[in-house]
Amino acid sequence: MNDKLDCKACGTIQMDIPDNTTENTPILCSNCGAFLGTWGELQDDFAKQIKGASVLDLDKGTIVKKS
Repeated sequence: MNDKLDCKACGTIQMDIPDNTTENTPILCSNCGAFLGTWGELQDDFAKQIKGASVLDLDKGTIVKKS
């Protein structure tokens, strides 16, 4: 993955996603606390990156393999 999903500060893809998020909820890196973007931006970025892929999905902040 690239672009918004990876933390520019520490290089991981670990998101701290609070309960009851909205499109405007700020999402932080759970490893170092850096701001990654809003929940809406991150979902849009993920969808753009996997466009055409039928094996991945985003479920409550976790990238999952579709069955």
